[in-house]
Amino acid sequence: MQNKKILIVTHQFLPHVSPRTTRWKMIVDDLIHRDNQVTILTGSPPDESVNEYEILYFGNKNISSTISSIRKDANNSDQNSSLKKLIYNLLKKVYRFLFKSFAWPDYAMFWAFTIYKNKHRIPRDYDYIFSVSLPFTSHLCASILNKHATDWIMDIGDPFSLKKDSPENNKFFYSFINTQFEKKYYSKSKRIIFTHNESLLLHRDKFNLDPNKLIVGHPISKIDYDKISESQKYNYSSLPINIGYFGIFTEGIRLPNNYLNSIGKNLSQDFHHNWFINDESRKYFSSYLDNKNHKFNNIIPRNEAIELMVNEMHILLSIGNMNVYQLPSKVIEYIGLGKPVLHFAELSDDPMYKFENLFSNLKVISQKTDEKEIQAFLDIFKLQKYNFDIENFEYNFSSKKIIENLNSSLHNK
Repeated sequence: MQNKKILIVTHQFLPHVSPRTTRWKMIVDDLIHRDNQVTILTGSPPDESVNEYEILYFGNKNISSTISSIRKDANNSDQNSSLKKLIYNLLKKVYRFLFKSFAWPDYAMFWAFTIYKNKHRIPRDYDYIFSVSLPFTSHLCASILNKHATDWIMDIGDPFSLKKDSPENNKFFYSFINTQFEKKYYSKSKRIIFTHNESLLLHRDKFNLDPNKLIVGHPISKIDYDKISESQKYNYSSLPINIGYFGIFTEGIRLPNNYLNSIGKNLSQDFHHNWFINDESRKYFSSYLDNKNHKFNNIIPRNEAIELMVNEMHILLSIGNMNVYQLPSKVIEYIGLGKPVLHFAELSDDPMYKFENLFSNLKVISQKTDEKEIQAFLDIFKLQKYNFDIENFEYNFSSKKIIENLNSSLHNK
């Protein structure tokens, strides 16, 4: 894919930080490097951090700014009074109730109206439209603009109509329409990218999709040689052994309970857990909040988090999802830092088992894992017997690999 005119339709882009915006910044940078002309159509209000990109922003800056401010304040539990926390939690519950009950296809539904109203202001001579979910509204907007490009390529994050737990909308009202629109969009698109094979096969079978249209594009991360060097120089013999978890927990999708009950509570006093989580996730740790070996922190900006991961943590912890169709992208970023990574598998067929033999800094653990196994894994780093396979990582988890897979698929049409 070179010298093409491309429109990326994504409700979320920088400066908003999420797994999808991080992924698509890397892909956009690679597409531009290949002499493509790339425009990002987004509902995220731009700032100076995106000055190097061609941005088409349609949205309400005041509403977006207010919602972002409320979310930030709500998560800043250390600085909020009890009354403030109560008010923020009430606002959050009302917001979620209204959108979960009535919004279609999801919380970003009003962006679709904005795009429809402004579609005459968007050029109609693109070679490709890429649409990015989450949220699914991005695909709805791409369908509105379908005549603005020759071909449409969809990048699928989590399942939409096939998502059983924590659905994006009210399935009682919208189950049929969810399925029909998703099927319609898949039939219109030229190619569909899924994060891993399990998700691809699920959608292929449920929607009877043409296998030639389907591509695996794993979660990706960018190699930082300085960070890998810092990880290799870290003193893994020091005590206490700091285990870091950075992220959130969601009911029915990812929970810490099985890890805590099988491994977390049985590790010796040498192990200290550092949980960088949001306020809502703390409810799963009620019996650990006063435990000196478990420290709880607010979620911090990505750059700060990476510094802590590399310079203060012995081990980075990933906890797998309760289904095989959603792959946590955080574990890929962990591996790419060159740090020891423990991935707790909830399922015997967790997708990360397939990558364990590819990277010596990844160990997949389960409820049967004991402390001796974890210590033996850490000893590899204490004795400096570990070398990070950069070439292997980039072959599996880079934007370059996604674009090469896409090129190969399009050329074999």
